Amino acid sequence: MEHQNDEQSKQEHCSRKIQVSKRELETVFDAIDTMICIVDNNLSIVRVNKKYAGFVGHEIKAILGKKCHEMFFNCDSQCADCPCLVTFQTGEAVVNKRFIKKNPQEIRYFEVKTFPVYDPSGILIHVIEFIKDVTDEKRMIEQLIRSEKLASIGVMTAGIAHEMNNPLSGISGTAVNLLEKPEKYGLNDKGISRVGTILESAARATVIMKDLLHLSKKNESVYVMVDLNRLLIKTINAVHLEGAGEIQKKFMLDESLPFVYCDPSRIDQVIMNVVTNAMQSVTEKKQQMSAEGKKYTGRIVVSSQKQAATALITIADNGIGINPDIRRRIFDPFFSTKPAGQGTGLGLSVSHRIIEEHRGRIYFDSIDETTKFSIELPLESAGTKIKEE
Repeated sequence: MEHQNDEQSKQEHCSRKIQVSKRELETVFDAIDTMICIVDNNLSIVRVNKKYAGFVGHEIKAILGKKCHEMFFNCDSQCADCPCLVTFQTGEAVVNKRFIKKNPQEIRYFEVKTFPVYDPSGILIHVIEFIKDVTDEKRMIEQLIRSEKLASIGVMTAGIAHEMNNPLSGISGTAVNLLEKPEKYGLNDKGISRVGTILESAARATVIMKDLLHLSKKNESVYVMVDLNRLLIKTINAVHLEGAGEIQKKFMLDESLPFVYCDPSRIDQVIMNVVTNAMQSVTEKKQQMSAEGKKYTGRIVVSSQKQAATALITIADNGIGINPDIRRRIFDPFFSTKPAGQGTGLGLSVSHRIIEEHRGRIYFDSIDETTKFSIELPLESAGTKIKEE
């Protein structure tokens, strides 16, 4: 009897140790930050960790027994070049297989690794699939490449702008000469009108060239006293997007606004990011209204105001607005509502960081048909007005 009790005690002790080990392994399994999915030779899921379940948006129990392509990619057929299937067929691990998952709002990129699992007799029974979301890494690399390209384009643009000024000056000078002495050159009223159009077009091209020079100019990261009103006008007029010429722009600037101690090149970047988004929003709204046969006039209102301890800049538009479902993500890095390849999702995130570094804040409101971004910068009580170069 005593022997039986000892055996029973040993079995209970072993059972407890097994249960503890099982819970420890389950805890480690669920704590791994990479998504893990174990499938059988029918590509049915036999085990997943919490990271995987959280990503697909289902309870673990609801996932088990489902096909991996059904749960992860929402499709009825297995993936082309399925790495799990390759591992089942060859018995070899598949490393760094790339997959793209397209959602209505975004495109995600995944790195997939698969490894075989054998039973004691050497039969391959399962495949473990490790899935890592590498979207942010990919976008960071793309942004670095894009930054290098933009730097090269900036240098090239500055050179082109300088070179273009000479022929534009020649065109403008010749047109002025023709208009001053139309009889000498045999111009009738129609000819004078056409030369006037040439002069206006040359003047507009000259303004664009000056704006390009302003945008491509390399600024030192230095804080100076800056006239925000002047910076607003100069920067906003430098933004040239398709359809921007049809947008009504209105400036409501507080002439009593003191100069602000800031880095003008970085505040310039923030203003440009916000205004560019506003113009794109207005342009998209116009396309929607045109498709519905409705009239629409895009507007952007820019204002400045002196508050107790801050300078307030607001940029409001009547574009498509911001969907309530995405408002909490607006300042997140890499978040963008634009199609792939048309936006990096870094503009507002970078702007948020720049304003924070200036001890200010940036926020927005989107009510009905108006979206308004507000930027607050602290006013410095000391210091004289220093002209911004």
